[in-house]
Amino acid sequence: MTTETILALVVVLLTFLGMLAIRLHVGLSLMIAGGLGIVMLLTTDAAVSTLANQPYSTAASYTLTVIPLFILMGVFAVNARLAEAGFDAASRALGKVPGGPALASLSGSGFFAAVTGSSVATVATMARVSTDAILKAGYGIRLAAGVVCAGGTLGVLIPPSIILVLYAVVTGVSVGPMLLAGIGPGLLTILAYAVTIVVLVLIGRRQQAKSNALVSAGVGSDRPGDTEARTVTSGTDSEGGLASRRNQQKPRFDLMGLLFLAVIFLVSIGTIYMGLATPTEAASFGAMAALIILLIRTRPPKWLTVVRDSLTEAVGLTAMTFLLMVGAGVFTYFLAFSGVSNALVSTVVDAEMPPYVVLICCLLLLLPLGMFLDGVSMILIAAPLLHPILSSYGFEEIWIGILVVKVAEMALITPPVGMNAFVYSGAVPEAGLGTIFRGIVPFILADVVVVAVLIMVPEIVTFLPEYSAAE
Repeated sequence: MTTETILALVVVLLTFLGMLAIRLHVGLSLMIAGGLGIVMLLTTDAAVSTLANQPYSTAASYTLTVIPLFILMGVFAVNARLAEAGFDAASRALGKVPGGPALASLSGSGFFAAVTGSSVATVATMARVSTDAILKAGYGIRLAAGVVCAGGTLGVLIPPSIILVLYAVVTGVSVGPMLLAGIGPGLLTILAYAVTIVVLVLIGRRQQAKSNALVSAGVGSDRPGDTEARTVTSGTDSEGGLASRRNQQKPRFDLMGLLFLAVIFLVSIGTIYMGLATPTEAASFGAMAALIILLIRTRPPKWLTVVRDSLTEAVGLTAMTFLLMVGAGVFTYFLAFSGVSNALVSTVVDAEMPPYVVLICCLLLLLPLGMFLDGVSMILIAAPLLHPILSSYGFEEIWIGILVVKVAEMALITPPVGMNAFVYSGAVPEAGLGTIFRGIVPFILADVVVVAVLIMVPEIVTFLPEYSAAE
């Protein structure tokens, strides 16, 4: 690369970080930074032309219609209280299991994340409700923070996942197999988180039993940390609120809600697996099914209001997603024209490092991005750069995609700056960031184990796409 190109790259990156620092929308930040880079390397007219044409060239794709349809399906499902039905059912089923409320909160976060496709939105929505439920059951806020922050990342792999669709679109991978490939890793992640919760609860009970024995014997009752331990396990909540009062009652079992959830999943994902519909057709079927279910579960006088509000919310989420895509398109155009992308691929390939070393290094590069960006933004920026590098080593494209998406979501809960932790801190002010990150660490370790298993056993990712009729 020439000196001019390197200078332009430095200016663009600093501009992008500066825009983020003043809290400008990520999509606009990418657009401004990329446009500035094009001005520096070409002309102002070229930048204006790119900014004028990029929105259409980015969004005018039939494949992308799956995104607003999945978003609409998710909004309809949430407003039909289907995520709440899943949470209540899990609360009843897991109430007597060690860590039952935490496991139920994990399930509720998984349901909500799956239908919304947003990790940050899931944490913001579930934080207060899940924390109140876990504290009410006598567990600590540290466990609650870890469960909610980690649970928000489940929607990235459990279809329908907007991030998997975006990865497939920006890298040219088939959307249907990509969605199916997320099911196995998603279930494995849920299992790893559940085991982590049970282990943490059992360890906490053992430590509490030892502490109680010492107190009963009159030994160490005034040791530092005893007061904190009793506070953490007391289950008191300084704010209480509607969620706490709701959790005093036994969760109801909404059988119809669970059946409706199954219907939406079968219509939207099952048809892809059986080859009966393309992803776009399946998304439209799912949106239609979710609309019908919403109307069934809503009183007729409120039909117009709830549908109007759902459409308004879906339009806002779709506009935000496409703004990110347009901004990433401008930024990627700058990187491609400057030769940065090709230079990066050539540098890595010429280094002649072992393929799995390159894979791990590429995955680790995603972690710092979680300090500044959400999962969608990370995928839109990183996928066009990392996918060609890893594909050149002969790795399976879908397998690469699942690993990249999985690690991108891990970045949202990785210290020292994970966006999910800050969102949780805003929703639950009494939980300090130190406590939140200590609660998250065990789930990060569980994620590391999951990624290691996926690397060692790629069939977990590939077996469903291989045996399905999806194209």
